Amino acid sequence: MDNHIFEGEILEEDERSDGMRMDFYRRMRMKIDEYIENHPAFAAGKYLAAVPDVFYLLIKLAVDSGVPLSAKAKLGGAVMYFISPIDLIPDFIPAVGWMDDLIVGVTLLNRALDDIDPAIVDKYWLGEDKIYDFIKNVLDKGDKLVGTKIWNKIKKLFESKTAG
Repeated sequence: MDNHIFEGEILEEDERSDGMRMDFYRRMRMKIDEYIENHPAFAAGKYLAAVPDVFYLLIKLAVDSGVPLSAKAKLGGAVMYFISPIDLIPDFIPAVGWMDDLIVGVTLLNRALDDIDPAIVDKYWLGEDKIYDFIKNVLDKGDKLVGTKIWNKIKKLFESKTAG
């Protein structure tokens, strides 16, 4: 998918500052692009394609000096979930294994956005849809993306933290 190939200068800059995370990002991007190419009928392909973009956004916001520490903690938690081999749906399960990463990442990102200048968020978002529309869409379709049982576990995990 050509729309996910970045200018060399952006990647070079990121490699210097976020080498290990960018390697993770690239591996994820390659696996997901290959899966989507080989499974064009996969209904959640649009969301799957955005998983690396969400990961990139989380990292960039977590290290941006304009983002408050309280938001960075939430973003850092989402990054750790992405990187952790322990997930609600293991990442070795093709496609579906990345969807819980997306849902957790978007849930924590949504919680952090109230404290972040929208211009900073827009600066790092590489996805096709507007980020706020994308987040709402993912959260509205959580049960369809990961199944009702996993969606309910994710909601319960963040229930007390998102209420109010």
